[in-house]
Amino acid sequence: MTKFSGLREARERRKQDDSALTQVDSPSSSVSPKKVGRPPGKRSNPDYQQVTALLHAQTYLKVRQRLLAENREVSELINDLLVDWLKT
Repeated sequence: MTKFSGLREARERRKQDDSALTQVDSPSSSVSPKKVGRPPGKRSNPDYQQVTALLHAQTYLKVRQRLLAENREVSELINDLLVDWLKT
């Protein structure tokens, strides 16, 4: 008996236990795995383009406060304003 034979035996038992669990717990093929993480947003949507704009700090603060009360996003407001501007 060597110094590490106990470790070797424990590893062999763990491999046997893991293989037994894998055989018992294998999910059926009809059930699709649930996706993990956040749903895709505007950043990953090819219909949107990220832009950067510099605004006066006070203006941006007031806009954010009002949009929060209206449950809207800044990008939605800017898009609506630009679409209206293009119509003129």
